[in-house]
Amino acid sequence: MPHDTASQIASLACPVCKTSLRETGAALVCTTCGGEYRFQGHVRSFITRRMYGSAAEHEAALKIIEFWGSGWAARLSDAEHAPLRSTSADAIRLYAEQSVVAHRTNQSTLARIVDGGEVRGKTVLNIGSGAGTEALLLAHSGADCIAMDITHEAAEAAQALIQKIDAKGFGIQADARFIPIQSGSIDAVYSSGVLHHSPNIEQSIREIHRVLRPDGRIYIMLYATWSILFMQPRLFGFMQGRFSRRDQEDFVSANTERAWETANRRNPLTMTFTTREVQALFSEFRDVTVDKRVFSVRQIKYVGRGLAALGLVNALDRGLKFLNPVVGACLFIEGRK
Repeated sequence: MPHDTASQIASLACPVCKTSLRETGAALVCTTCGGEYRFQGHVRSFITRRMYGSAAEHEAALKIIEFWGSGWAARLSDAEHAPLRSTSADAIRLYAEQSVVAHRTNQSTLARIVDGGEVRGKTVLNIGSGAGTEALLLAHSGADCIAMDITHEAAEAAQALIQKIDAKGFGIQADARFIPIQSGSIDAVYSSGVLHHSPNIEQSIREIHRVLRPDGRIYIMLYATWSILFMQPRLFGFMQGRFSRRDQEDFVSANTERAWETANRRNPLTMTFTTREVQALFSEFRDVTVDKRVFSVRQIKYVGRGLAALGLVNALDRGLKFLNPVVGACLFIEGRK
């Protein structure tokens, strides 16, 4: 049966009251409100109706969990993800080492965290752990990594990889609007491509600020509004008579993240942001920088596929690299509490 260590219990908190928990049988119980949190699969779940202000908000959260949970259940078994999950500990360590090298080559945010000494011996919260590979790299690089995802499928995947290489860290199922972690206990928060799916990103960012220690760092990626990738579906929506911002957002949501679709489930929510909006969102943080990049001709609908078939993508991407700050798909945000 799954169990928590003493250090895990000490770092966790009630997502409603933000106060400490005690172990009572199979449950962690809030010392203030008496809320109980049990295992979902092999990870502790902190999803409870009491977090949400109304039944409608709760239903919306469950819809999000169902979409991403069903999507990850399918994707974790596909040819891309299944081999790593079933291989040996030594092979996973080798994969982690090679992946860090690849991140350095691509000059990614994760490489800067690892090489800058931001993780070794530190407690890092990975919000939206997905397949678990980023949490794996953080843990392999010396972090005590808390891999948090709104689905137990993804949180379990991350925890399994971390445990298999005997690194520090564990997975939890939780909503980023209600982070079940003690205030001021996290050294760094890493979240790539996740928070733009939060129904209340302002609340999620406030929670990140709360759990960080003074001078704690943030490394976050959000989708960019003014990008080739997202201007196209907005244009298609406009051509179909979707003129309001809400209609545009609904159209973008339903027509993105297609790789996670199962049965008739469509992406409930994807938001995009401008640099100015990001600066407002993170106004409570210090030394905030926003770097816009990740443009590829592959992102051009219909045309990109043809260019890929002709083997022209890499050459064109190198030649058009100057367009990254203009039409890049991602905003990379760094800062400190």
